Amino acid sequence: MIYIYIILISIIALTTSYAQNKKPNIIFLLSDDQKDNTFSAMGHPYIKSPNVDQLIKNGVRFSNTYVAEPICAPSRVAFFTGLNERMSGVGFTSSYKLTEEQWANTYPELLRNNGYYTGFIGKFGIEYYTFKGKTNSKFDYWRAHDGWAKFWPKTAKNCSEYFDSGEDIITPVMGESIVEFLDQAPSEKPFCLSVSFSVPHGSQIKSMYPGNKDAADCMIPANEYEKLKGHPFYDTLYRNLNIEIPKETATDPYVYIPKNVLDQNKGRASNVYKYDYNPISCKEHHIRYYQQISGMDKVIGDLVAALKEKGLTENTIIIFASDHGLLMGEYGMGGKALLYDLAAKVPCFIYDPRLPEEVKGTTIDNLVSSLDIPSTILDYAGISKPEYMQGSSLIPLLNGESKKWRKELFLESLYTGRDNPICEGIVDGKWKYIRMFQIQKRKYSEKDLDFDNLKPDFEQLFNLQEDPMETNNLVSVYENTSLLKKLRKKTGRYSSQLNRQRESYKSDTHTVAR
Repeated sequence: MIYIYIILISIIALTTSYAQNKKPNIIFLLSDDQKDNTFSAMGHPYIKSPNVDQLIKNGVRFSNTYVAEPICAPSRVAFFTGLNERMSGVGFTSSYKLTEEQWANTYPELLRNNGYYTGFIGKFGIEYYTFKGKTNSKFDYWRAHDGWAKFWPKTAKNCSEYFDSGEDIITPVMGESIVEFLDQAPSEKPFCLSVSFSVPHGSQIKSMYPGNKDAADCMIPANEYEKLKGHPFYDTLYRNLNIEIPKETATDPYVYIPKNVLDQNKGRASNVYKYDYNPISCKEHHIRYYQQISGMDKVIGDLVAALKEKGLTENTIIIFASDHGLLMGEYGMGGKALLYDLAAKVPCFIYDPRLPEEVKGTTIDNLVSSLDIPSTILDYAGISKPEYMQGSSLIPLLNGESKKWRKELFLESLYTGRDNPICEGIVDGKWKYIRMFQIQKRKYSEKDLDFDNLKPDFEQLFNLQEDPMETNNLVSVYENTSLLKKLRKKTGRYSSQLNRQRESYKSDTHTVAR
């Protein structure tokens, strides 16, 4: 009897030790076009997001998070690789595709090679890569799409993965896939699930009422479409509120960025974001945008419930971010690819059930980059990051170790479509400096990014403390001051250093020209 008792005690001890040492499950949730502070727990005055709010209140929010690239494809490459566009070479208007050799150093591949069961759901979003048609082989579970989905995805040719879904709307379709992944994940392995939502991106905003041009332009309410009648999120939610749109909506954008640097009529105002250049359509855009976020919140709540039902809550970490923010009438503009905080900052939090109680519900305001996310995921899994991965793990910040954390952060946007200038800048304390170069090319090459001896076409300087909305450009006020000289020098130094690192990275990896 004593012998059996000793065996039982040993088994309990071993089981407890295994549970304590078992690698955590990791879920990375990525939204699309979601600007910072757009959850209720982050102080938004309209949005209802009870499920995410609960995660934030029991997790840690990073309130000063910038993306490496404020536009879809290169931002998503950065989340996978931990490399900004200048390093990876991959963007909408660059000259390269992501290769399999580069993919080998992404967080999903590294986790899979180290015993994790991996899954991907939703918008893959890289767009330019050499292994198209084989992406499903890069994950153990794959239910995703290239390109842009529609609100009703079963009508889209690129969304064939979803044709057998029980749900009809893209966000709950992804919710179905999340449950299916959790059902299939083997219990003997930790898992890493990446969920890339399509909302609240403009592709969803425009396609809520199929076949109606006025609805696509946000000139009539989306809920005039019969299939949305009575829906808890997409019918009347937010429609009875006195929603305020930005006061600069439909005003002169060239007050902020000159026309010779960025002509709004070359794509932004005339096509892609034109609903943000009219007060009527801009308000409808805001209503749909908020609805999409609340619809996503419901799916995240279902995810948490499924984890609880399967007994996975105590060992599953949830990380949330967005690929970038969005201008929605601010500065008289729409869209992204600029370095304003509204486009370059994103909501970000980590829910880790193992955190000490005194840490839960706190906010960290240190400068964080989207490049830090893959390093953090690898750190949670106990895997060293690759040589070229640029970010740093956020776990030291969670542990209160912030003394050695970065005090400044280099920013860039290399997108040159729709007349967009190349933008570089730096956030240094309360200051943000930006310089712009209009290179007049649809695709740039490495030589186009050498600005060592070039004068910028336009510069911006903002005091983020006194002017958080970045409406007062102080460049002329601070001309010839040591502050502006210092920020210009730092930005140039980061830019040149990245150009040199790109050459080294390019020689060590196989990047392929498009």
